[in-house]
Amino acid sequence: MPSKNITILNTLKVGINKFPRDISLNYDNPPKLVMALTKEAAGFVDKSKNYINMQEDRACFEAWCLIIKAKTSNPGLKIELDVEGITVASYLGGKPANGHLGRFLYRILKFSEQYKHWFELSPDLEEIKKNFKNYLDTKKFETNAPLNEAETDLDKLLNKGLERYVEQLLVDSDSNKTKILKLSSASAIVGRQLPVGLFVGTKAKAHAVFTGGTSAADFWAVDGDTIKVYELKSKNPMVGIITEIFFYSNYVCDVFIEKGNKMNPHKPKKYYRNYDKIKGKKVQGIMLSNSDGWHPSLDESTRRSITNIMNSNVTAGIIQ
Repeated sequence: MPSKNITILNTLKVGINKFPRDISLNYDNPPKLVMALTKEAAGFVDKSKNYINMQEDRACFEAWCLIIKAKTSNPGLKIELDVEGITVASYLGGKPANGHLGRFLYRILKFSEQYKHWFELSPDLEEIKKNFKNYLDTKKFETNAPLNEAETDLDKLLNKGLERYVEQLLVDSDSNKTKILKLSSASAIVGRQLPVGLFVGTKAKAHAVFTGGTSAADFWAVDGDTIKVYELKSKNPMVGIITEIFFYSNYVCDVFIEKGNKMNPHKPKKYYRNYDKIKGKKVQGIMLSNSDGWHPSLDESTRRSITNIMNSNVTAGIIQ
């Protein structure tokens, strides 16, 4: 027998034949579909538990919401997000207990703001989001600038994985760089491995709001007045690419464009990877994947529909 999730998706004529069992779906009150993550997928767990990275199938709620909206035959479908077993008391404000929770709170804040015509949060999650927004509005934050230049030795990069190797090939080659990275000029400023950490006050491990360390966008470019940020999947198809590019695009917008908020680029004694040159008026988030696609249920037409929905956000074209 098909799982309850697949039965619901078939009812909505979504046509997804593989959906995470850890995410529960409820369609008892049409046209609202309730999607519930586990605590581990949202970061509402202590250090003794294993956190689930946002790009994994069990955690990438943005990707599944957009896929369902793109594939359903019901254009009036609304989606509500919840997390199993939480209450308002699960987060009353202040620095999140861990970086995975911090990123999750930031993601639900941005997603609910930008797609509010069809996406909403459960009552408890809505209050939690408000608590986090108040925290962002009343504190000052700093990013983590690169500590060194990105590795360029192809042999060393290949030992680290195919994607790191391909990243450098794309950045190295002028012909590929201009064409594949969709740059308007070969003189565009390009960098690899853009850190996406966030710290309250000043940069320090104890001040981390988002995950730090190796958390980074694959590469980026300043092309005219546009900051382009890229997520690459090379022979590694996963729908989490959608969640990653959504997070990175919003992060870049808040840090390097929306100067009125309190997320500020770290200013080290010496800049690496042209970090000090990241400036612009708008952001383009670009997903690069090989022909395997993102998921066996997603053809090219569906992927195009997903990006069209993503671009229907309320940022007035600042984030695309």
